[in-house]
Amino acid sequence: MIKKVKLSKPVLNRDEKRQLKLDAILRHAAAAFMDKGYYKTSLDDIARRHKVTKPTLYYYIKNKEDILIKCEKVASTRIKGLLDAVTATDESGFVQLQNFIEGYVEIVTDDIIRCHIRHRGQREDPAAREASLKMHREIEHRVREILGRGVKDGSIRDCNSTIIAILLFDALNGISAWYRDEGDVNHEELVAQVLLIVTEGVKNKP
Repeated sequence: MIKKVKLSKPVLNRDEKRQLKLDAILRHAAAAFMDKGYYKTSLDDIARRHKVTKPTLYYYIKNKEDILIKCEKVASTRIKGLLDAVTATDESGFVQLQNFIEGYVEIVTDDIIRCHIRHRGQREDPAAREASLKMHREIEHRVREILGRGVKDGSIRDCNSTIIAILLFDALNGISAWYRDEGDVNHEELVAQVLLIVTEGVKNKP
């Protein structure tokens, strides 16, 4: 008889535990904002969803706007990480664009990122607004570089990379408004259809 070995759970340090709790709060807050809207949702609503007291929330967040800022930080980290991975390869610009789109579709269907996309314009603090715009400009610039690489290596037809990048993000970010995991369209089908429409439009065909 084979003796079963009980695997112990990894021991998390204090920062890791704090991050897990913050992620859970952000997900509950994102769900509340998506259901009721940012302005109609109070911290009391979020505390009830998370089943904690409001003072406990203040241990992790400063105020309601801070939730949006933290959601944006999650979005920025994931998108920039995706771009780093995509552009680190020697693939053609067209393949890099495909890989970016596939990864980005997965990112924008996450509740925290969905919340960020819908409410990213609702910054009251001027510094927070400017930081948000700067982050999005940097991401758009990196996608334009991928498009430029594709034009240079011949895998993407000659195009205005600024216009294509803007149209691309408008289309991909729009997915966050209607796609749900429990809906009729599964994730694989969604990615396939997006790639079919978007990449076939820029692919340089012999």
